[in-house]
Amino acid sequence: MFNKDIDICQLKGVGTKSEYFYRKLGINTIRNLLSHIPFRYQDSSNIISINVFKQLKEGTFLGEIEEVKTTYFRKKITTVKVKDDSDSIRLVFFNQAYLQKTFKKNDVYIFDAKITEKNGRKNIYNPKYEKFKLDKKNQFHVGKIVGVYPETKGLSSAILRRRIFQLRDDISNIFEDPLQGYNLPLLSLPKSIEKIHFPENINDTEEARKRLAFDEMLKVAISIEKEHLNRKKQKAIQIPLDSILINKFIKSLPYKLTNDQVKAMEEILEDCTQTQPMNRLLNGDVGSGKTVVAASVILNCINRGFSAIVLAPTTVLAKQHFETFKNLFKNFDINIELCISTEKSISDSNNKLIIGTHAILYNQILPKDLNLVIIDEQHRFGVEQRQYFKQKKVVSPHYLTMTATPIPRSLTEIFFGGLDVSEIREKPTNRIEVKTYYTPSKKRLECFQWVKEKIISGERKDQAFFIYPLIEETEKSTRKSILNEFESLTNIFDGLNVQYLHGKLKEEEKSRLLNDFKEKKIDVLISTTVIEVGIDIPDATIMVIEDAERFGLAQLHQLRGRVGRSDKESYCFVIPGNTVEKGSPAEERLLYFAKHSSGFEVAEFDLKRRGPGEVYGTRQSGIPNFKVASIYDTDLLKEARIFAKKILKEDNNLQYILDNLFS
Repeated sequence: MFNKDIDICQLKGVGTKSEYFYRKLGINTIRNLLSHIPFRYQDSSNIISINVFKQLKEGTFLGEIEEVKTTYFRKKITTVKVKDDSDSIRLVFFNQAYLQKTFKKNDVYIFDAKITEKNGRKNIYNPKYEKFKLDKKNQFHVGKIVGVYPETKGLSSAILRRRIFQLRDDISNIFEDPLQGYNLPLLSLPKSIEKIHFPENINDTEEARKRLAFDEMLKVAISIEKEHLNRKKQKAIQIPLDSILINKFIKSLPYKLTNDQVKAMEEILEDCTQTQPMNRLLNGDVGSGKTVVAASVILNCINRGFSAIVLAPTTVLAKQHFETFKNLFKNFDINIELCISTEKSISDSNNKLIIGTHAILYNQILPKDLNLVIIDEQHRFGVEQRQYFKQKKVVSPHYLTMTATPIPRSLTEIFFGGLDVSEIREKPTNRIEVKTYYTPSKKRLECFQWVKEKIISGERKDQAFFIYPLIEETEKSTRKSILNEFESLTNIFDGLNVQYLHGKLKEEEKSRLLNDFKEKKIDVLISTTVIEVGIDIPDATIMVIEDAERFGLAQLHQLRGRVGRSDKESYCFVIPGNTVEKGSPAEERLLYFAKHSSGFEVAEFDLKRRGPGEVYGTRQSGIPNFKVASIYDTDLLKEARIFAKKILKEDNNLQYILDNLFS
């Protein structure tokens, strides 16, 4: 009898050689193996006669072995003649001479096959087969509905099915149902595990998946509801709204705020007036004006006698925020300090704005009157860092997070389920949409020539970014790199100032290059994605991205957002590598990107094709890696959250439930 914690090596058939493959798939215990579920099914349960098979040209049939012959002509060809009451047929296997001994005369096998026709001849090549065991429950691979599992080299679905079959009678011992007694209108957990692996019909798989999906979503729901309960216990100091000051600030701006900006501003300022700490996400598209919304909240906070902190993911962005807020607050008396790796000191004074990188997190001197924390690009920070300020103070500060990597509504509930969400989808009225072009690699030099003529004919008022995935080429990579392309681009843009920027340069050098670019001392800046977030160069109007298929669409959208930041017409060219084929998924992604300017639409498209872990970074984001549940199933999450509230209210054995839910 097996229990859930027995090591996978204790299972018959799992030896020292195959152990590595199981562990590679995350299968370390017996429970892990049963939790490794099919991602699709093959149905060969409908058994037909050979005569009908010949008419349909595909299907599953029983055949009695009549004759087996192996011939040698370039390949080893084994021909097997089988029959039933209706007809006979010949099957052909290549390079499987061992079948001469496997198939014995008069034995009955199940075959799943397809007839192929070439040059007027009909043949059946390499059909799936399995010896008939009278009861389809005892079949492993053919004659029933069987699962196709996530595999790795050395560990096929066929092998996994055999190992899982050994555990069939022990499922009820290996899995307890932690929700037994709650009268859920779903299968029990042990029964769901059994049916997901050994379905008798498709309905079995659907019923099983409903329960397993609910378990996965319930784990997320419990986490969200626990966070809500913890927030209710936390106390914050109110920041009263000074509406006269906010109106004065809005009037000082050289542009009119969008409706989305005004709504977000009202929601955030209202949250800050509460005695429960604000915990809100400002989810905005690239260039939608999140910073000015944050500025209004900071101004109100400092005017009411408190301090605020803005945390940025990079030194470059922290410095840019420093300059941006100085400009936004030029008509207001605001004390602003910068805290980065080279300038870590914070003064003892209170009632100020501190802008910096995570270096702030390890500075022991935080303002005693800190009452507002704003984190830009939250997905780049670990959970521990995001919780730091809450833990440092007895009374929690108000907490606003911002992301310029738009998160589709289908994901915000799961990604930031414990937060209230404000969205900014509208672009400022003075922004012109960036014209984006998919440029085949064969036209890249034409594109470069157009860029050169555009800069020269415009009397060098336009500037261009060129983006590459690597700093320098490696032996294993075929991707273009900055250092390899720099000389070529310098020759192409002869007469223009071409410079390069990348993450390995010292901070002082990065800042100097960006400042020179901003002051138009540089015409073409070659870079990696170090400029992906937050860089604001109003006269940069051209973005060229080479080997564009190497970047995620969310990343491409961020890069596109570095141009079109003024009222000047701007352009973005995405150029694929030479290996991208016409009609390929990579080309499809880039064509979609070129036709869609909304970051939310681009993120939704990327999410569906690549999954949240690849788009947003699973390790940092905390997005659950669902096996069954769908991140789009917000209705299921709502059901799970209702149930989670009930559990948290009534049940003292929460850890037991969390430990035994399917995952």
